[in-house]
Amino acid sequence: MTRKKLKGTIKKLSSAKTAAVEVARVYHHPLYRKRIRASKTYLAHFEGEVEVGQPVVIEEGRPISKRKRWRVVEVGGRPVGPQARNMKEKVKVEEPRAKRRKAKRNGKK
Repeated sequence: MTRKKLKGTIKKLSSAKTAAVEVARVYHHPLYRKRIRASKTYLAHFEGEVEVGQPVVIEEGRPISKRKRWRVVEVGGRPVGPQARNMKEKVKVEEPRAKRRKAKRNGKK
C-alpha cells in the first residue's frame, strides 16, 4: 500500500527534530457552493535544516511518538533524509482534493 503524501508549509519548529506543518485545502460548501479554506496542522519528523515558512512534502508512516506520524521527505522540492540517496524518480504528491459536483445535463445531445 502506498503512503499518503501531502504538501504544506512549516509553521513552527517544536523541538530539535519536530516541525509543525500546516496543510491547507480549499473546498466548496455542499449547499451554498462558497469556497471554504480549511487547514490542518501535522507534527512531522525531519532530519536536517529547515526554516519556518518553507514549503515541504510530508509522508505518513509508523508512529514516531504520541502525536508524530509524518516525516518530511522534501524541502523546497529537494528530497531529504536517508531515502534521498535512493530516490531517483520524482515523488508523486497527493494534494488535498475538493469534492466536485457533477454537471447537470439538460437531456440534449
